[in-house]
Amino acid sequence: MTLLTGNSIQNKVSVLKTCEKDIQQDIRNGINLIGGLKLRRDCSVIIKPNLCCIKPPETGATTDVRVVEGIVNYLKNEFGISDISIVESNGTQVLADMAFKLLGYEKLSKKLSVKLVNLSTAPFLVKKFPENALLKEIKFPYVFENADFFISVPKIKTHMDCVFTCAVKNQFGCNPVSFKEKYHKRLDDAIVDLNIAFRPDLVVVDGIVAMEGWRGPTAGLPVKMNTLIFGTDPVAVDHFVARVMGFDPRNISYIVEAEKRGLGNAKYTAIGVDIKEIKRKFKIIRPKLSNFYCIFQRY
Repeated sequence: MTLLTGNSIQNKVSVLKTCEKDIQQDIRNGINLIGGLKLRRDCSVIIKPNLCCIKPPETGATTDVRVVEGIVNYLKNEFGISDISIVESNGTQVLADMAFKLLGYEKLSKKLSVKLVNLSTAPFLVKKFPENALLKEIKFPYVFENADFFISVPKIKTHMDCVFTCAVKNQFGCNPVSFKEKYHKRLDDAIVDLNIAFRPDLVVVDGIVAMEGWRGPTAGLPVKMNTLIFGTDPVAVDHFVARVMGFDPRNISYIVEAEKRGLGNAKYTAIGVDIKEIKRKFKIIRPKLSNFYCIFQRY
């Protein structure tokens, strides 16, 4: 896939506060702030939300379908693009087809004539990545092979295995393999390897409702933020989001590794809403086993 952004000389991350009635316009504004896009009418575009479980977006677990709808409308209205696919793979907790149906994406598909692709059942080829740390061969769905532009639409969530998940981690779900837990012993390597294969051209972060707590990314507590974040560099976006969450990006190993392996740059300009207006300390502390023991003693 070829990066088709407008101003790619300066690495920018844009931040906007949003509300339900303004999502469509805010998506356009946020993209314009980072330099806009230059896409052709005949471009094939992939959109990858985070649909890791069957929980509505107000829980903070999954990408709000209204954000994806706003992106689809932007592509159609701004460039006249009709070849748009929303993709997700099966996971340990959820089948992609079920997530599409229950989280509003099947309805969106019919409304705006976009395709839904389950990456775990779609045709694929096997690509070799000999320089990867863990995944030397990756099942690569043809929908990606034939695409011109890839938009990742992650959530802002804590993660019990890698501190937090956002732009870079969202590509973990591009792997067609359903049982992804087998990679968790070397999760950082797997995340970076998959971004080598599936690097997004644009990231639109759904920060309307985020998630905190040690049980993230599926069973944490919702955090209302009413925020959208945009960037063409997933490393820069995650570096910024880590700061928003009160984490030191230098201590997030997969961000450090992703930059080291050339997936992006932690040097960027943040524009729009000041980070001070949205920054908060996300809770991620795992309860002590003694606390569970005390609970058990009560019953």
